[in-house]
Amino acid sequence: MAPVRPAVLLVDDDPRNIIALSEVLSDLDADVVCATSGLEALRLVLQRDFCAILMDVRMPGMDGYEAVAIIRQREKSRRVPVIFLTAYDKDETHVVRGYSTGAVDYVFKPVEPVILCAKVSVFIELHKQADEIRRKAEQERRLLEENLRIRADHMEAEHQLRSAEKREATVIRSLPIAVYEAELAGQGAVRTFLHDDSVKRLLGFDSADFAGDTKLWANRVHRDDLDIVLDALKRLQSGGDYSVEYRWRCADGVFRYFLDRGVVAPPEDGDQPRIFGTMFDVHDRRMLEQQLLHAQKIDAVGKLTGGIAHDFNNMLTVVIGNLDRMRRTEDLDARTARRADHALQGALHCRDMTKRLLGFSRQQSLAPQAIDLNALIHGLADLLSRTLGERVDIKTELAQDLPLVFIDPGQIEAAILNLLVNARDAMPKGGRVLITTADVDVGNPGAGDPPDLPGGHYVVLEVADTGVGMSEEVRAKACEAFFTTKEEGHGTGLGLSTIHGFVKQSGGGLGIDSTPDEGTKVRIYLPHHAGSAQRTADMSGDKASAELPRARDGDVVLLVEDEVAVRQTAFNALSELGYRIIEADTAATALQALDEAEDVRLLFTDIIMPGSDNGYELALEAQRRRPDLKVLFTSGYGGEIVASAGDDALKPFLRKPYRDYELARAVRDAID
Repeated sequence: MAPVRPAVLLVDDDPRNIIALSEVLSDLDADVVCATSGLEALRLVLQRDFCAILMDVRMPGMDGYEAVAIIRQREKSRRVPVIFLTAYDKDETHVVRGYSTGAVDYVFKPVEPVILCAKVSVFIELHKQADEIRRKAEQERRLLEENLRIRADHMEAEHQLRSAEKREATVIRSLPIAVYEAELAGQGAVRTFLHDDSVKRLLGFDSADFAGDTKLWANRVHRDDLDIVLDALKRLQSGGDYSVEYRWRCADGVFRYFLDRGVVAPPEDGDQPRIFGTMFDVHDRRMLEQQLLHAQKIDAVGKLTGGIAHDFNNMLTVVIGNLDRMRRTEDLDARTARRADHALQGALHCRDMTKRLLGFSRQQSLAPQAIDLNALIHGLADLLSRTLGERVDIKTELAQDLPLVFIDPGQIEAAILNLLVNARDAMPKGGRVLITTADVDVGNPGAGDPPDLPGGHYVVLEVADTGVGMSEEVRAKACEAFFTTKEEGHGTGLGLSTIHGFVKQSGGGLGIDSTPDEGTKVRIYLPHHAGSAQRTADMSGDKASAELPRARDGDVVLLVEDEVAVRQTAFNALSELGYRIIEADTAATALQALDEAEDVRLLFTDIIMPGSDNGYELALEAQRRRPDLKVLFTSGYGGEIVASAGDDALKPFLRKPYRDYELARAVRDAID
């Protein structure tokens, strides 16, 4: 086995930094592998071993902290040294966060080449030493296989066999392998395991357990894999070999994947042919493969959802806008008004569905606002009942005068629904779910509280069930990405990890308290909102029926929208409010209209448009020409444009499809 040349992974979204750092590291005795995003870095870590990772902190999509956290979840890569590089996050909070994520160093840009080379050289040398150890282990593994082959072919004398076993045991103790032998006549089902300590470590049983119960091995093969395993063993003939992968239930009750490989030794001196084989633990590899498959599925859902969201939301904008104006018609008869209301409610449900799809696929940025959590739970009552079904009794205990929280309402709705689905699945025969809210002062976190939650005042949302509960081991892994206790095909393992990420991003925490056979309590901690926004429950009247804010003298809006129907819908709504509208369908025609009309006060533009310039680029050029020009962005799905520009650069922002009252208030607020 030839020595493996060390490799350094360089992750930075700026090509200039990639070129500069690659040049700095070029003189080192190592390959420099480059990645321009956190996701690309994860793929490379699955494909190759690295002696060190130089990770930029700020990157679009997935930042350095998130990428390193996932890398640390993989057993094979959790010990790879990581050096964070940053030109912005130089405060103590980010430095502490970098080290707590698992980094060995936190370096500020610009980087001193000599110092950086010295740091990386240390890890390259350590990798070479580790590689030397691995090569020796590989040589020992090959020696083990050779010993097994010799034993199967020649059946040497007893003293030679004992000597080989001593040599083999030294290597096997450090490998996830259980060595066995069995009679061919029994089709390999009655097994005698060698090296008792390895068997105990991998399977949880002693070799004597298999000798005492001849059906122990066969009875613990997963029932879905048993026929495949037995068929492979039945086809064995003297001198043949086999290889089959299956799930086997260990002594702790957990099924693990094993690769079972063996050969049949020809009979000697009248003895029966015997099978000599190994059970190799490949569970971690299979779990990584499944995690990658889940990630690819979610990525595919995100791309599909984003692709249709823009056009679908444009159509909904036309439908909702025209239904809003129809409902405001003074001479509308009662029958037609009811039909318009029903149609509008259907369109709004479609809007909510699209928003949740985008939220699930993580293609939608957070849009936090001041929320009365009690009012939100009351509004979800019907949906929650339908989600749980008739076999689950749902109760609520909501605290009075609950403070506001500043969160994305769509995300907290999705979080509540996800927790209720988990509770329902944990109670296959039915049970009770209790939803409570409370205002708490967290000092020292108690049982079930997030251990890293800073002290302070929080609004707590708790979902408690009477289901099967979780063991301490399962509870400790519950928030890990892709971890699930559900049957294969019935869970992605992303529910709690997604909720945990959203809650942490909102400044809160997630706590879990569970007892097997008694139930589980999941608590979401959200900090108080210090603003002066009113509760939804305190607002008088219906927003849609309230008087819409109108234009003032001299209010001229430049409306830029490539979809004719959407542009006409917005034109009609704003014209009714007294605004003078100038229309444009591309960035080029909008800039021409802006040059010709000096009295334009607001640029109201879609983000995604045909042509070389999008809405964001149009706004930059328009404000360069007219610094006093106000801008209001709109889109049904911003995609890569939003990701590259950033949420802060696209404010104020009106998400499609919008109601007439939302359009009226957004335009008025943007101008004012």
